[in-house]
Amino acid sequence: MKKLFTVFLIALLPAIYSIAQTSLDFEDVIGAYQGDNGEKFVQPLADVVTANFNSGLYHNAVAPKLGLQIYVGVKGMIGFIPDKNKTFMAQPPGYFEPQDLVEAPTLMGSSDAVVVDGENSTQAAFPGGLEVNWIPLAVPQLTLGSVYGTNLTLRYFQLGLSEDIGDIQIFGWGLKHNISQWIPGFIPLDLAAGFYLNEFQFTDYVEGSAGMVNLQASYTKLLITVYGGLGYEFSDLSIAYTFEDEESNTELPISYDLQGNNTMRLTAGVALNLGPVKLNVDYNLAYQSTLSFGLGLAFNDK
Repeated sequence: MKKLFTVFLIALLPAIYSIAQTSLDFEDVIGAYQGDNGEKFVQPLADVVTANFNSGLYHNAVAPKLGLQIYVGVKGMIGFIPDKNKTFMAQPPGYFEPQDLVEAPTLMGSSDAVVVDGENSTQAAFPGGLEVNWIPLAVPQLTLGSVYGTNLTLRYFQLGLSEDIGDIQIFGWGLKHNISQWIPGFIPLDLAAGFYLNEFQFTDYVEGSAGMVNLQASYTKLLITVYGGLGYEFSDLSIAYTFEDEESNTELPISYDLQGNNTMRLTAGVALNLGPVKLNVDYNLAYQSTLSFGLGLAFNDK
């Protein structure tokens, strides 16, 4: 268990650095937009963070009708930012003519600003983003069961970064129920239905939740388990921040309440069962796709 926890900390370090670095840079660019432009600018952050949290929640559809079932491990996720989420169509400021929409970088897009010339020698400037291609996440995960084919999955993590950045707090839970037990003589697949909900806070001004209901299927042959699922996602991300303009010595309160664009998700993966050691990897196809992988110790979990 000590070795597994060490692996978890090593896996989490890149995610902590990415979150901390993004948070610091985010302060420099978040005040550049307000209103509809601001929401479109930040939207890709909501998409990738919530998509990551809805990943890695299962690695098979197994849930014995009765009996002890345990999995403890680390789940890692990587959300790769698609090109479509690196730009958005921005509305020029009111003084600028013509009022044609301008393709500008999102928070995840190019760091190069876009400057457009208008009528009467006016200009409109659209700042660059953080030039991020992927966002990682790693969380500890525990699954316990099974009672009448139902098990419980838990996630929890908390870490204080600094007084300026704030804390990382993660709590998630989910239930998986074996539905193949109610279908005698069915094809040799494990089938299950799941419900999962994650709540999180990154720094003092970013918080949200991500949830999913899904159908899962898996098939095990010797050491290999092939699994997949079809899910419906729902998520939100809130940002509340006070931007300090040093030039004018003023403070500007900024807040966004965003919904993740992911709705349907298709998962396909494979797990390797090496005695009590379990390795798995899967790809999640959605509006914001993710790659998930896991390392854990398991009992009665295949």
